Amino acid sequence: MEKGENSLPRRSARTGEEDAVRAVLSMILAAALWAAPALAAKPVVVGVLYNLTGSQASLDVPGLEGARLAAEAVNSKGGVKGRPLVLEVRDCGTDVERCREAARELAALGVAAVVGLNDSDFALAAGEAVTLAKVPFVTAGATLPTLPRTLGPYFFMACFGDDAQAKALAKFAVRRKGITSMMLTANRDFAFTTVLAGSFVKSFKLLGGDIPAQARYGAAPGGVLGSPVPACLADGACQGAFVAGMPEDAPRTVKALREAGFKGPVFSGDGFDTPLLEQVGEMAKPGVFFSTHVSYDSPRAEVRRFVEAWTRAHGSRPVSGFAALGHDAVALVADALARAGSDEPAQLRRALAQTRAFVGVTGRIGFEEPQEPPLKVVAIERYDGVARVFEAEVQP
Repeated sequence: MEKGENSLPRRSARTGEEDAVRAVLSMILAAALWAAPALAAKPVVVGVLYNLTGSQASLDVPGLEGARLAAEAVNSKGGVKGRPLVLEVRDCGTDVERCREAARELAALGVAAVVGLNDSDFALAAGEAVTLAKVPFVTAGATLPTLPRTLGPYFFMACFGDDAQAKALAKFAVRRKGITSMMLTANRDFAFTTVLAGSFVKSFKLLGGDIPAQARYGAAPGGVLGSPVPACLADGACQGAFVAGMPEDAPRTVKALREAGFKGPVFSGDGFDTPLLEQVGEMAKPGVFFSTHVSYDSPRAEVRRFVEAWTRAHGSRPVSGFAALGHDAVALVADALARAGSDEPAQLRRALAQTRAFVGVTGRIGFEEPQEPPLKVVAIERYDGVARVFEAEVQP
């Protein structure tokens, strides 16, 4: 056969196909190179401590879910100065020593900060371990007002203090409900309940109220109303009953009051902001009033966005104010990280201390006074045996 056009190698017939493949590969490579800086950005790691199992879980599980929503929101907007925000989570298991060890572990990992916990005994143990390592700790919902002074300048509160919620509850009971006499019972085993009870007695008496009967109870078997049960509960001399209790105390104290013949309203702090309260059912009537950190019926934009995000993720409204506190603790740290321009703990601590008007789901958070809780409005809600209903917002 003579050499002519038809005898040339057939490679030229595939040139268009190969060029197209090369073009596609070039675009993929260009996209990868363009995205490489973002993918290679070192994450900002924040430690998270919560009691995800045990008796504290009804408070802390919602807190963790709120924290995760905050991290998702930060990352959806490009992270912290282009760096993804990562949460390193540890379960304290409602065990103080386990919590202390988990806190030490997180601090040793080199996290930028640690957030979480809704009980003061746990926050005290974990906060000591973290702040000794000079890493900032932001408690979401541990309300003991002396925590910042006790643990030093690396410790911050995203919540109000027990003195504030006690004062708000006393104001609400006297001025809104006309209650001037209360029986008080308190769990003696926890710093939170001890301080809440003492603060309420002081505030209630300053407003002209009287507390003719008091009782203390603990983990040991026995009555929660004292022995003998105060006669004022049944004869009407005590118009109200105040319980300084933990979440697990909510069902048994309300039931004990009703079984003792008490028919009036029950008041408590944010320890009763728990789904466990629903166990009392109709015995809640005429109402169990408790302080909390936010009303999800609020028209504020921050609240509405949080409720919508939570509902998309979980199919229902948030179960307690501790969900919003978990969100705000992470969001507050993210805001301070952006202002600090660094995840170095000392620089982050300074940025946190300079916070004056961070607007969170639970309200404005600012640290005008060094080593003091932020001054925040207290929400009061009522459980009526069917649903929790917003009652008031009270300035302490």
